[in-house]
Amino acid sequence: MKKFRYIPILCCLSLLLSGCLDEIELKNQRFDTKAVIIQGRLILGAPSLVEVSVQRVGEFDGSETAVHIGSAKVTLERGDGTSIELPEVNFGKIYRASIPSNQGTFKVQTGQNYRIKVSLLDGRQYESDFEPLVAVPELEKTNYFIEDLTFQDKKGFLNTAPFLRFWVNSKLRANNNSDKTRLRWEVNAVYRLTDNTRKVCYNYEPQRVEKVLIYDAPAFQVDRLDTFKLVDVRLDHRFAEGIYMTVLQESLSPTAFTYWDQVKALAERSGSMFEEPAGKIVSNLRSKNPKEEVYGYFYATAQDTLRIYIRPEQVGMPTNYCPQPPTPRLGPSICDNCLLSTGSTLTKPNFWIE
Repeated sequence: MKKFRYIPILCCLSLLLSGCLDEIELKNQRFDTKAVIIQGRLILGAPSLVEVSVQRVGEFDGSETAVHIGSAKVTLERGDGTSIELPEVNFGKIYRASIPSNQGTFKVQTGQNYRIKVSLLDGRQYESDFEPLVAVPELEKTNYFIEDLTFQDKKGFLNTAPFLRFWVNSKLRANNNSDKTRLRWEVNAVYRLTDNTRKVCYNYEPQRVEKVLIYDAPAFQVDRLDTFKLVDVRLDHRFAEGIYMTVLQESLSPTAFTYWDQVKALAERSGSMFEEPAGKIVSNLRSKNPKEEVYGYFYATAQDTLRIYIRPEQVGMPTNYCPQPPTPRLGPSICDNCLLSTGSTLTKPNFWIE
């Protein structure tokens, strides 16, 4: 058994962007060498979107990493036996299909069950369990409080600084559904930054991957969530020229909630001697070869999204990041060219309205 440090998980910067793959470092998860890892998610929408990542643990320059398995046949199947094949896209890094609402006989609907099947060129075959697509309750409101919070810096010292504490109000039952729904959230940002040449960039900043935000609604004696805290975001230069915060709420089946709950537990492990020993994350995938173990998870979900625009004057006019005092450095900085920042673009998002 070798230690493998990366698990790919699906994320979305916003509903107006296609889904993307991110990676989460879970230092406590172990994999067999050359293990196959399959991750996938079906999102109900107009159109619906399904993405599947097929990877294998490999060694590169003496260290282990996940490498994409190309030319696989990846199929999304509905409980009634209808199916569609997912083409390989994004320079061969992911399998993805966009499914219109009027897509022939294959429909993406709540209350239906879906699974994926994967066949590799060498003949190996994998399939997931069927996952129900659960309706999502209405996300009614999102907003924030400004609070001074104490945190530990990179050197281990305690500091206090202002943070924005984002919260949501949400129903816990979808329309015409008597059962409460298990929930997961993603909180992402897009902020504006002007460099020294007066070039304006829009920087997409996804949620930190170790932040798994879930709520097991059936386990609590409440009928709704009010001012339910999601994340704390430090008040800094990202708020100096305007920022959009996007809160995405998605429904989880009971088994998908168990998967994300275990990811959360591993991501938040501190290494304390009092913690429970790390275990294997649950998977709903299996190989046709009973002797081969496969890792990962596939689930289906519905989503609801809210955005909030925060103007600089609403949060005390934070100091702009650029220009910065001249300091010795190797190469240009993002103040020389704001496109050097990861996730940066010159294209204003089509939802950006001030």
